[in-house]
Amino acid sequence: MRVRRSFAAAEPCQHGGRVREISRILGREILDFSASINPLGSPPLEDLVLRELKNICHYPDITYSDFREAAASFVGVNPENIVPGNGSSEIIRIFSEVCIDDGGVALIPSPTFGEYEAQSRLAGAQIIKTDLGVETPRDLESVFDEPLLRGAKAAFFCNPNNPTGILTDRESLMRLAERCEDCGVFLLVDEAFIELSDPDQSLADLAPDMEGLVVMRSLTKSFGVPGLRLGFAVTNRELADIMNRARIPWSISSIASAAAVHLLKNVEFLERSRQTVVKELGWLTAALTGIGLRPLRSSTNFMLVDVRGTGMDSGELVERMLHEGILIRDCRSFGLDGYVRVAVRRRDENERLVLAFKKVLERT
Repeated sequence: MRVRRSFAAAEPCQHGGRVREISRILGREILDFSASINPLGSPPLEDLVLRELKNICHYPDITYSDFREAAASFVGVNPENIVPGNGSSEIIRIFSEVCIDDGGVALIPSPTFGEYEAQSRLAGAQIIKTDLGVETPRDLESVFDEPLLRGAKAAFFCNPNNPTGILTDRESLMRLAERCEDCGVFLLVDEAFIELSDPDQSLADLAPDMEGLVVMRSLTKSFGVPGLRLGFAVTNRELADIMNRARIPWSISSIASAAAVHLLKNVEFLERSRQTVVKELGWLTAALTGIGLRPLRSSTNFMLVDVRGTGMDSGELVERMLHEGILIRDCRSFGLDGYVRVAVRRRDENERLVLAFKKVLERT
């Protein structure tokens, strides 16, 4: 078949959140700790959805002006700096297609979110992975050293990082962005989880004044709406214009776009969410440690857990947890054998997770 080589060679990216598929296979409801979503769920959206149903006979606003204005106000930039997207995955796809030439080098730290590599490969990029560190993060000047940057077209960085939960401070990322700028490298900083961590570490306000910095946000994670598929990017006006032209027309439904405007006004909801994450993260860390697991330090609404001391590999542990009605993330898909990732949820759900772990460990 005479299709583009990069597409013919593409492999599917593995994700968490497959709760419907697995529930159907098992024939029972399961509790999903594999997807890292706001533990408070979402603000009420029922009335908004019912109102917007009256407008589904019309196309969405192809410019998404209301969404862009709301996103701009949320991060403190201008609407011209916003690229709306059908979830962060569309933003990653657009960035890769726009910023990476066929054969260009994409620098991707490891371990991290798999869509950076998947979408870069579809764009025809050569992938160079660099070690980010798992328990002790490396200095960014070592992760992205000068020779690597000089030979690259684009670089990716997730903050807080998925799956480790490590948050990098703003000053360190500012230096990385400046080094990328000096080397002519496009830099995508993925801040999908920063609203559930520490938004003061964001680089979104810097992006409009830099040539190659793109900062990405996800409403999916922050506002607990993975079914709506909502995200946006912040960058300079010229690059935003190009990325908006590259976006598939009407890629965001009118219902989702209206929901984005509503959600981005719920600042108080995010403050409560962060308080809940801090409280439950501390409780869950202590509880998992108390039953003999080794959760790693995290700064957001999920944690990496070292399970190498359980006598099981991560795949076996995930399988046994499914029999307890709990879905967790096997981190072999991130290249981390012997680790699983678990979300931070509400207290009653976190207690069910710990009880399930305890039952599984007692049977080994």
